[in-house]
Amino acid sequence: MEDCPTDSFFRSLFLAFCSLLGVCGLVAESAKPNVILFLVDDMGWMDSTVYGSEYYETPNMERLARMGVTFSNAYAANPLCSPTRASLITGKYPGRLNLTTPAGHLAPEPNRPALPRKGPPWQKVLTPNVRHYLSLEEYTLAEAFRDNGYATVFIGKWHLGHEAWWPEKNGFDINIAGGEYAGPPSYFAPYHIKTLEDGPEGEYLTERLTDEAIAYIKSEQEKPFFMCLWHYAVHSPYQEKEDVSARYRTKTDPRGKQDNAIMAAMIEGMDQSLGAILDALEESGQAENTIIAFTSDNGGNMYDNVEGTTPTNNAPLRSGKGNIHEGGVRVPAIFAWPGVVDGGFQSDAIISTIDYYPTLLEMVGIPLPQDQVIDGISIASHLSKGQPLERDAIFCHFPHYVSATLNLPSTSVRQGPWKLIRSYGEGEGLAPKLSLFNLDDDIGEEHDLSEMMPEKVAELDRMISKHLEETGSIVPVVNTAYDPQAINPDFAEPDSPLAGWTPEGCDLSAENGRLIIDSRGGDAYIMSEPFELQEDPLTVKIRMSSTSTGVGQVFYKANTPYYSSKRKENFAVTHDGAMHLYEVELPDDVSVDCIRIDPCMSQGRVEIDEVSVINSDGRVVRRWDFDEIKAPNSE
Repeated sequence: MEDCPTDSFFRSLFLAFCSLLGVCGLVAESAKPNVILFLVDDMGWMDSTVYGSEYYETPNMERLARMGVTFSNAYAANPLCSPTRASLITGKYPGRLNLTTPAGHLAPEPNRPALPRKGPPWQKVLTPNVRHYLSLEEYTLAEAFRDNGYATVFIGKWHLGHEAWWPEKNGFDINIAGGEYAGPPSYFAPYHIKTLEDGPEGEYLTERLTDEAIAYIKSEQEKPFFMCLWHYAVHSPYQEKEDVSARYRTKTDPRGKQDNAIMAAMIEGMDQSLGAILDALEESGQAENTIIAFTSDNGGNMYDNVEGTTPTNNAPLRSGKGNIHEGGVRVPAIFAWPGVVDGGFQSDAIISTIDYYPTLLEMVGIPLPQDQVIDGISIASHLSKGQPLERDAIFCHFPHYVSATLNLPSTSVRQGPWKLIRSYGEGEGLAPKLSLFNLDDDIGEEHDLSEMMPEKVAELDRMISKHLEETGSIVPVVNTAYDPQAINPDFAEPDSPLAGWTPEGCDLSAENGRLIIDSRGGDAYIMSEPFELQEDPLTVKIRMSSTSTGVGQVFYKANTPYYSSKRKENFAVTHDGAMHLYEVELPDDVSVDCIRIDPCMSQGRVEIDEVSVINSDGRVVRRWDFDEIKAPNSE
C-alpha cells in the first residue's frame, strides 16, 4: 500500500530529526542514510530524455528524476574532468587547488613554477602550470564520511594522480578500478586497469563496475556507506556493445542533432547501470535510506571524430567539453532521497559541483570541517524544503588554450541570468576581452551584450577579480614571445595523410626516418591507407618507442567505413622511451584491408620507425618504412 500524505509527512519529520541528532552525535550508525555519488564522464546536458534528447534512451534517469529534484542550471566547476572531480571531493574551486586541467594521469612534477618563462609564439598569454594530483593535504568528502562512522568505497575513474594519490590515500576504504587513467585502456576485458581484476574476455566495463557496486550494496553492512560510483563511461575510447548500437543505427533524431550510435549505446549502458543500482537498493531494503546524487564531470564531447561525426551534440548550448561556454560546463544533475526530497520536481536554482561536499554532509548530519575552506554552499534546505539558495554567483576559471574546442584562456561568472566571460589576451593591446550574455534570453550565447551594458560588465568583471584573488587562482599574463604571424600548429595545413597514415587525437609528423605521434591524451590513434584485402591469418609488427602510458591496440577492418571495438587486439607497451618490437597476431577468421594503431592512452610522444603486415607464410603483405618521408611543410 502506498504511503498516505500523513505517513510521508511524519517520515520526513523523523528523518529530519535524525539528521539533526546526527549533528549532535546521537543517531545510531544504522539510522544514518547511505550516500551514492553517481558520476558520469563526459555526459552532456542534452544527453538524456530527462533534458530533452529525442535520440538517446535513458528510462532510468527518468526514474531517478521522478524520485528527486532535477536541476536545469547545474554546472561542473570546470569543462574538463580532473578539476571537476577535485571540486566534488573537496568542495573547492579548481583554481584554489591549482588543478585546472585534466592532468591526473601525468607524472607529478611538484616543483614546476606557477607560470612558464615563455610560451609558444602563437599564444597571446602564458597559461598556468597546473598540479597533476589532488594534494593529500585536502580533507576530502570521503575522509569526512569515514571519520564520522561511514564505510567508504570508490568504484570507477579517479584521474586525480598516480598511485601515491589514489582513492585509498584520500579516505576510501576500498578502491575498485580507480587510478590515474584518463580513460579506460579498454571497455572490454582484459581491461589493463591495475586496480581491477580482469573478468572473462569480452566482459563490458560499465557492467562490471555496476556488478561491483551491487555486490557491495548487498553485502553485510555494519555501517552506513558512502559510495562514489564514477563511471569511465561515456569517455573515449568509443567502444560499445554492438548489439545495442545496431538499434540506434536505424534511429533518427527528430531534432536532427544527435546521431552517433556508438555514443547512444554507451549512454544506454550507463543508464542501465543506474537502473540496476536502483533495483539493488530496493531489493536490499535500502532504497528509502539512501541518498543518490547524479551528475557529470563536464559537457558532452564535440571535438572527437567517431564514424565521421562528433560523439554527441549539445545544441542548443554552445560548444562542449573543453570549452568555457555553456556546452562545456552545464551538466545534468539529480538529487534523490525518498521521503525527504520530494520527487518529480525541477529546479532552476544555479548549483555547482563545489556544492556537493557541504550538501551531502548536511543531509546526513555531519558538520563541516572547521579548518578547511569550502567554496560551495549546502543546497540541502532547497532540496527538502524548497528554500531559495543564498548565493550571489558561481565561477569557472579555465585559463588554458584548447585548440580542439577553440577555447581561449578565460574566467567566467554566472549571476542570475547573466554570464560574463573574461578572455585573457584577446582585447586591444592584449588586454582581456569581456563578453556578456543573458542566458535566459540567449542560452546559446550568440549575442554579446557587453557594448550595450558596460555597467553590468564592469560589475561582473569586479566579481571575477575578487574571486581570483580570494581563491589564489593563477591568472595568465602577456606572452612576450607572442608573434601575430605565428601559426598554431594544430591549425597548420599538414600533408595528411602522412606516409599513408591519418591521425586522430594526435599531431603527426616525421623526423629522422620515424613517424612521430604527439598524443594529446585520451583516444589518440593513426589509421592506415587501404591495402590489398587479406583473408589469411596476419601478424602486425610495430617498431616503436613511447613516453606515454596505457595499453596499445591494433584495430582492423575490411569493406566497412568504421572500426569496431569487437575487432581489435591489445598489446602491452613498454613506455620507457626506448625502441621495442611488438608483434600483434590477428584472429585467423577475419578479413583485413585497413589497420588502425592506438599506441597509448594519455599524453606523450610515440615514435614509429616501421609497421609491417605479414601473412601466415611470412610474406610481407604491406610495409611502411618512414626513411623517405618528410615532415609536413618541410622543403
